[in-house]
Parts: sequence; C-alpha cells; structure tokens
Amino acid sequence: MMRAVVPIAALALCVAACDDPAPSSETTTTGASTGEQAGSTSGPGSSTIVPGVSTTTVGGVSSTTDVLDDSSSASSGEPPSTGFDPATVLFEEDFEDAPPGTTPPGWDSFVGYVVNMNNEPGGQAFALADDTRARSGSQALHVVGGSTPAMLTRPLPRGTERIHVRAYVWLTEGLGQNPGNNHETLLGIRGSIGQANEEVRFGEIKGVVGTNEVPSDDISPTMDQWGRGPRIEAGQWNCIEVAFVATADVHEVRAWRDGEEVHRVNDPAQWNNGALGTDFLTGKFREFIIGWHSFSNVDNELWVDDLVVATERVGC
Repeated sequence: MMRAVVPIAALALCVAACDDPAPSSETTTTGASTGEQAGSTSGPGSSTIVPGVSTTTVGGVSSTTDVLDDSSSASSGEPPSTGFDPATVLFEEDFEDAPPGTTPPGWDSFVGYVVNMNNEPGGQAFALADDTRARSGSQALHVVGGSTPAMLTRPLPRGTERIHVRAYVWLTEGLGQNPGNNHETLLGIRGSIGQANEEVRFGEIKGVVGTNEVPSDDISPTMDQWGRGPRIEAGQWNCIEVAFVATADVHEVRAWRDGEEVHRVNDPAQWNNGALGTDFLTGKFREFIIGWHSFSNVDNELWVDDLVVATERVGC
C-alpha cells in the first residue's frame, strides 16, 4: 500500500487532432491541466510526496551533486547496493488502490491527445489499473496504445531539475531491433502540462532504445547505432530505470534494463540531427508521463508495476 497522494485539481479538457505525424511535425498541442506543479500537501490516494522533501529541496540540489558521476552507486552502471533513500521519493505507485478499469487516484490521463477523457476500458487506447497481470500484488497499470497516445501523467514539483524513474514493464512489442520503426515513447517528461509538443521521450528511435526531443525532433543515438540493439524484451517483466538530470554543465538522459545501461545521451554529438546543445532538458521538468505513444503506427499492449519517481537512482 502506498502513502498519501498530492491531490490534483480539476483539469481543463484540451483536444487536438492527431494523424500519424511525420518526424518533423510532432508538435500537436492539447490544452493545459490546472493541476500543475504538485506541492507538499497530502491527501487520500495510492502514491507519495514524501514528508520533509520540499519543492525547494528537490529543485535546489547544487550542480556538483546533480552530476551523474560514475563514482557513485546512484549513477553508475550498477544498481545501488543498499537500496534507495525513501526521502528522495517524489511519488510511487503500485496500482493496488484503484478499482480495476479506472484511472489511479492522483494521476491524469492523456488519451487521444485529450486530458482526462477517453480513458475507458475497451477503448482503442487506454491507461487503466487492472488485475489481468501484475508483477507484485494483484494489479498493475494496463496500457493499450499506438499512434493514439495512451498515457498517465503527473505534475512534478516546482524547481525539479532531476528525476530517476524505476518501473517494471511487461511489453507485448519489445523495444529495440525494430529498424523499420520511427520512434515510440514509453515514458518521459514535459515542458507543457497536458500537451505533447514539449517532451523528452524515452523509448525507441529508428530501431534502437533511445531518446526523442520535441520541438526539435532530434533523436539519439546517431545513425551508426540504429537497429543494432540492445533490446528490451517482450513477454517478460523488465526493470527499466531512466534518469533525466540537468546540471549547470551538462544535461543527461541515461537508461538501464535490469541494472545494465542500455542508453546514454549527454553530449551534443550524440544527437543525430545536431539540433540540440547541452541544455535540452531546460524547462522540461513540469510533467511526468508513462504509457505508450507511437510515431510509427506500432500498436502495443503493456503493463507497468512498482513505479517509483525519485531524485536519486532507485535500482531494481
């Protein structure tokens, strides 16, 4: 059972048409939620803003401690050996408290480019708690999506400059080694609440595990790595960790599968189109997203369980 959740206010609905956009035109916008930038108030629900971690503390980490230095267990290719500090947790979710077929408390849905609508069982796309598959307990988040996005979203505290995500994911279609694909989003962060036009997206690009940024539509890794692996396998539970870290010197996205690093971008030379510098995460820490959104017409059905979003690496 999770701790108390920060309540999210009623949200404005926002709609934008979405065809399967080409890589250069993925800036379809939606409206904005009024629940942005969760504070430290607590209420009923199934996830946590940890008491004693103020938004000032979260966003005020100095640039020296922001760096993902390989000398620390929280940032190396190895998972932490002694677990993680609960005081670093921004929120966590095991999807046990939501009735099956519902959006978990404390979360917004983003389905078909609409905030808090269209998220219903049996729809073309949805992101709902259910009891058909779970890694632990009896429930997980069940996602069906494709070119129609199916996401859960949650505002990040003001001043956030780094998050470490840990989630267990079971995919029907794996990530990586799909050279014909354009790119797919599994999770990411946004600069605009309730909109898909300012995102740093982790998932797959050009048949390799990687990152896509909009509005530049730049992608990483570079072409010489496309279609060469590694792969996040379908049909099994994978522990996925993704770090989004902004410091005064460098911005970085890193990802691990079952403790093994599978992706890193922290240098302009690692962006294929050369559009981004060292500050590509600036302004993007407003909303966290998780689910499925394909820009290759790739439908996927997946389950997510035991999700943690923290300011330090969580480990598997």
